[in-house]
This record gives sequence, C-alpha cells and structure tokens, in this order.
Amino acid sequence: MSNDPIKQQKLWIMKPEPDPLEAKKLTDELRIHPAFARLLAQRVRSLGGEKYSDLDIAESARRVIGKDDGILEDPFTLNDMKQAVTRILRAVREKEKIVIYGDYDVDGVTSTTILLEYLKKLGADVDFYIPNRSGEGYGVNAAALRQLSEGGTRLMITVDTGITAIDEIAEAAANGLETVVTDHHECREKLPECCAVVNPRRPDDGCNFKEYAGVGVAFKLISALEYARDLPENALDGSTDRAKMQAATAKIAREYGAFVAIGTIADVMPLVGENRLIVSYGLMLLEKTENIGLLALMRAAGVIQTDQRGLETMKKITSTTVGFALAPRINAAGRLASAAIAVELFTTNDKYRASRIASDLCETNRRRQDEENRILVEAEAAIPEQCSPDDRILVLAGEHWHHGVIGIVCSRLTEKYNKPSILISFEQLTDEANTGDLCNTPNTEKYKSDDDLGKGSGRSVKGFDLVKALAECAGSLSNYGGHELAAGLSLKRGQLEGFRRAINNYAREVFPVSPEPSIDVDLSLQAGEISMRLAEDIGLLEPYGTSNPTPVFVTRGLKISEVIPLSGGKHIKMTLSGSGRRFTALLFGRAYDGFVHSAGDIIDIAYSLDINRFGGRSEVQMLLCDIHDGTADKGRGQFVQSAIAAPGREIFGKLYKYLIRERQNHLITELTRETGYGETETKRMLDVFAEIGILDWKNSGNTLEIRLFEPSGIKLEESRIYRKWISDAASAAETGMAAYERNSKNNHPGEGGKYERRTINEREAGAKDRHSERRRDQHVEQGFG
Repeated sequence: MSNDPIKQQKLWIMKPEPDPLEAKKLTDELRIHPAFARLLAQRVRSLGGEKYSDLDIAESARRVIGKDDGILEDPFTLNDMKQAVTRILRAVREKEKIVIYGDYDVDGVTSTTILLEYLKKLGADVDFYIPNRSGEGYGVNAAALRQLSEGGTRLMITVDTGITAIDEIAEAAANGLETVVTDHHECREKLPECCAVVNPRRPDDGCNFKEYAGVGVAFKLISALEYARDLPENALDGSTDRAKMQAATAKIAREYGAFVAIGTIADVMPLVGENRLIVSYGLMLLEKTENIGLLALMRAAGVIQTDQRGLETMKKITSTTVGFALAPRINAAGRLASAAIAVELFTTNDKYRASRIASDLCETNRRRQDEENRILVEAEAAIPEQCSPDDRILVLAGEHWHHGVIGIVCSRLTEKYNKPSILISFEQLTDEANTGDLCNTPNTEKYKSDDDLGKGSGRSVKGFDLVKALAECAGSLSNYGGHELAAGLSLKRGQLEGFRRAINNYAREVFPVSPEPSIDVDLSLQAGEISMRLAEDIGLLEPYGTSNPTPVFVTRGLKISEVIPLSGGKHIKMTLSGSGRRFTALLFGRAYDGFVHSAGDIIDIAYSLDINRFGGRSEVQMLLCDIHDGTADKGRGQFVQSAIAAPGREIFGKLYKYLIRERQNHLITELTRETGYGETETKRMLDVFAEIGILDWKNSGNTLEIRLFEPSGIKLEESRIYRKWISDAASAAETGMAAYERNSKNNHPGEGGKYERRTINEREAGAKDRHSERRRDQHVEQGFG
C-alpha cells in the first residue's frame, strides 16, 4: 500500500496540563474518573468564563456539567428591543401586513420558522420571504422590497440578515415599507435607519452575551413579545418584571427551543454561555418533539428508524446528529432549490406533505453531494494547470460550478491540502457576436470574455485572515466580503490571473513557510485509563461545538491486531491493543488501499472517545483523528515540543484581534479563554506584545488595564522574551521526554490506581452523586425560570 502524501501526519499541539491539585479535588468531590477530572479542570474556565472566576473549582465544575448558567439574560438589554416589540405588536393589533425576510441557510430557516409561527398565534397578518440564492444572492435586495411594498406589506422584520442593507432599507422606507432589523452579523460604521435594529454586535449594545445565532436573536425577540403582548403600550418604559420575564422566556423556550438549537449548531456559533444552555435544552426537546416536519425529517434522515415489528426507535440526539444528519438536508433546499420549502416543512400540519418534503430534501441533499463531488474532481484536476507548487493559496476557476456548493468544496480542499482555497465560477459566457445571449457550451474557449463575471467562495486556515487578504487585493476584485475563515468575492475573468498572483504574494508574507497541519489535543491517556466509565463521564461536557470542541486524546504505543476495510474500502476499522486491553478504532475518510499500517505495527493515535450502542450492548470505541508511527522515537521530540512550546503565531494573532475588538479592561479569564493557555502563559504573551511596542498593560485589582498602540507591523521575533521562549521550549524538547513521561505516570493513574481501588459501596455512592441525565435536564430547565 502506498502512502498518500496529502494525508500527512499532523502536528499534535498539546494543551497545558491542568493543576493536579484541582484535578484531584474534582475526582474526590464529584466522584468522577481521574482523567475526566483533568479534562474538566481544563474546560471549566473556558466554558464558564468570568462567571466562574471567583468560584471554587468543584462548584464551577458542577455548573458546567449541569449547564447551569442561571437565568437567561433579559431580552430588553438588547438595544432597540423595546422599539421592535412596540412596533411589531402595533402591527399585529392593527392588522398591518407583516413579512418576515429571512436568509436561506439553516439559521435563516429556523429564525423564519419560529417568528412566523409565533406571530400567527398572535393573530397577525404575516407571511415570509426568503431570497433565491442563485437568482437573487445573499441579503436584502431592493427588487424584492419593491415587490413586497407593492403587495401591501407595511412592516418587514428581517431575521439573520439586514444589518448591512442600508440603502435597500432606506429605499423601502421611502416607498412606505417600515423595517425592524434582527441580525447577528458584524455591523458597519453606519446602521440601517429604520424602526429598530436588534443586533448584539452593535457597538453600542448593552447585552453581555454577543454570540447568539440569528435564531438566538429571534428567540430573544419572541420572548420579549410574549412578555409584552398583554401590557399597555407605555408599560415598557419602566423596568422589567423579572418573574414575568422568566415565565415568558421559559414558555417560548419550550415551544421553540428545538429550532433554536438546530440553527445555533448549524451556524457554528460558540457553544458557551447562553448558547450552551439553549442548545442543551433544545436537543432534549428535539428528542421529544411533536413537530410534524421535524419528525418527518428525522425519519427520512435515519435518525428515527423502524424495526421489522413497525416500532420506531430514535437515536441519541447530539450536536453531531444536528450538524451531520439534519442541517445538511435543511441547507440543501437553499443551496439547490428554495429554502421556502424547508419553512413549509416545519410549519405544515399535513403529515403526508411533511413526509414528501422531507424525502425531497434528502434527494436534494444527494444531488448536492453529487454536484459537490463533481466540482471537487474538476477542481483537483485543475490544480497542476492553475496553481504552482509553492502557492500558499489555491485559487481555482471553473465554468458553471454551482454557487451553492463551491463553499463546501473549498472547505474540503482546505482540509485536505492545509491551505486556504478560493473557488470561482464563471457563468456569463457570451456568444461570438457578443450579443449577450448566454452560451450553452462552456468548454468553448472562443466564447469566453475578459468581462465575464465570476463569483467565488473561499475558506481559510487558522492564522490567515481571508477577508483581510481580499482587502489587500481589492484592486483585482469587483466585490468581496466575509470574515477571517470564510469569504465571498466576485471578479471579472480578465482580473483572475492578477488576483491569483496578488493574493499569493500577500500570503507568502504571512506564511513564509506553509503552516503544518495540526490537531489540538486535550490530554495524553494511557491505555489502561480508557474505559466505559471515562467515555460516559466525558459525555457530560456535551453539547460539543465551537469553543467547546469534542475532546481529543493521545495514546501511544498501541499495537494493531487487525485492519478491516469498511464501506467498500472508503473507511477503516482497526483492533488495537495495549496494557492488556483491546479497543475498536474507526478511521473515516481514509481509503483502505492507501493505508500504510498493517497488523503488528505499533502506533501512536490522536482520537476522540465514543460509545457504540448496538443490540442492547455498548462498547467504547475510538474515532481516530491522526496516526503517528510508534515503532521509533522519531515522533517523540515533535510530540513533546508541541506539548510545552510557546504559543504559535496564530494564537498570538487571535489574542491581538480580541484585544482590538474588545477595547476595554479585561479579566484574565477572558484572555485565557481566547488563548487556551493558562494565566502565566497569557500574561507572558502580553509581555511579548509590550516588548515590541504593541501595548502597555498592568494589573488593576481583578482586571488587566491594557492600552493599545498603532503598530506599523507585528514581528514577534524582535521580542527577546519570545525568542527565549522558543529557545527554552526547543531545549526542553531535547531533554525533557523522560521527565514528561514520569509526570504522566504520576498524574495519570491507570486502571489499577487509586480510582479503580474504590469499593463497590464507594462506587455506588459516587454514582448517586453524579449528574444523571435526568438531573442534567432539570438543571437546564431551571435555567429558563
């Protein structure tokens, strides 16, 4: 079997080990697995943030496990919420025609669904509008607003869109169409002039939590409407009745929490704070849902299965279920067809109609996958012709690549090649006489024109700000927008080569050497530590997602007993052994024919733990992320160095961007959450910045006072502190393996250690003290009042 050069080994970046005293305290007080205690000690501060900064570690951990962040924040802390509620309720009372204008992704569909259903219950004259991705493109468009205005609409409520539609909303107002904007995307310097702009990312917004999805903002709006629906119009001028607000929020969460969870997960929002609470609760509600459309979609997606006796069983619903089974099927409607059909699915009362729509969405998703694979093949085939081996960014162009799919293909290329990638689709091919008629022969070179407009999507890697790179190349573009890791653009065919050169020249300055692919690893585990108890304990940290990723572990020195191909050789199953135990390991997306390892090999693995339940039985299994050859010591130095090295440039960059974005004094826990490093290392990073003239900082009580300057450039190598940090880490990597392994043995008790010597009675007592699923559900429910 030949090695696949693309599937190269990745650098394993170990997170700092937690305080062993804190981990021991968690083990003893919470009666949890010692390895989970170490993991939990790592996660507590990042998930709880400043809320837990003054709490005992055990109490903080209990709150993290129970998703007990307290009551959700009052919706009226969001700027313009009172104005939005007042205007919407007036439109309901006066029977004005209302239209909800949503985006065509899952976040937009779920936002539209819940607001539409709620306003219908209030008796509103309400409809919705979602633009067509191919025909109208992203965002609020003037032609659609003119159509709505001419049709008698008097109030438009945007969800998950609208914050940048300044000109369009102004034109609509001139035509008698008023607007309430609800959105969660970054704002420009100027906000739309309209009835209300509800967006937690407004620079002047008063809410504490900023990470809502669009559906999260819609949820806050509906909660506020429920609170105010029976109040006199001027009653909102006073303070909020907290008990009444909690009751309103709890009621709305019970009715719409499942949709809020789906939209939040699908939009890849950080699962911390309020998002963690609402997603936990929403997933629980999803397992109990009576929504006809959701049930039909879960049946069609195989989440609900029927046995030979006709009895239905539902798989455990997790964020992974939503992200990989439900969200792609909902998204497929907006990518290849119309997102309106997904809204109809979730609002219909007709079981047969719901079943038909769900089946159609599955078929549309299959077509999306086929189109995606076709474009991927064409794009990879174009790499030798269109790109140079030393290019830092893959810029690839094709004809008639579907705009709704090229972003997904970019993600796959970026993951495979560990480079940012941009795919551009040209479609405006004109005939030889240049009459403007669309040509149906895209491979005919003579019909191509330098004025043909191409639309593209891009995806990036950590440490490379894609939208900043596009800004540096703005002269070669017709338009662009997006954020650090994902962006969109348009350009003329004649600008393509100049753009490709410009963005790669810029990228070479940022990445003089192409970055190594890497995996963030939480902990190193010995084989003897891995057990069903550990896997069950780890599940207490769900739901997983952005800012709370699935834990990744490393175990070294395992022996392969057998290698088995799965799904016709598309995936691999292995049996591994170590410390007298055997484990099942799955490697998805790695072809059997190109796999270099075989029975008898000794390997080191990076993996997540999973529980495979089948036929009434359960077993622990490993889901592999990466494999290193464990037969020699060649990987050991790299592994240890990554464990104790200075933070990479991308971590410094992330911290700096956070400081620029949040210009205020900070709790140290806020900064450690951003860097993923401890207090000492994070303050050392600030010292590096101070030494090269980027900022000044000092301690002030419980906060850090930070004063930022305007640097001409950021060169970490000019810092003596940074150079010494790198040098010390390199020296430690050469001499520290023995100490590292000795500490690992001392801090990681195995199956025969203290943890496993507890008596049966002690185990039972510990089990009673654990947060069972039922108690966790109660904690989550209490969070809504």
